[in-house]
Amino acid sequence: MSAATSWAVNKTNEAGTYYSWGGNGPKGYDCSGFTLAAFQQAGKSLPRTSSAQYGAAKQYVSLNNLQPGDLVFWSNNGAQSGVYHVAIYIGNGQIAHARNPSTGITVTGLHYSPYNMMSVGGRY
Repeated sequence: MSAATSWAVNKTNEAGTYYSWGGNGPKGYDCSGFTLAAFQQAGKSLPRTSSAQYGAAKQYVSLNNLQPGDLVFWSNNGAQSGVYHVAIYIGNGQIAHARNPSTGITVTGLHYSPYNMMSVGGRY
């Protein structure tokens, strides 16, 4: 998944990229559009929405066992039906994600917002 994580990190540093609700790129992305595009760089397909991406995982791993390319999720009810945000784990305790219109597309610490964070990540 190095192609996916490299693309994600490079995109966070690319001038002119921004958060856009429903955005699929090449400049504006929402969270699941961003992870979808990152996976496309690695030749992998994902569903479009964050909740469907959660459901498509081949394996679920604890946050302590994340590997670069795994996805992490936030849910308002602790289940797939409540998943509202997704980010890609890039290693060293960091994630890349399209956060919101004010913060844009950034790299943050894995636990930047522990509230509603799912206790497992998805591996594909």
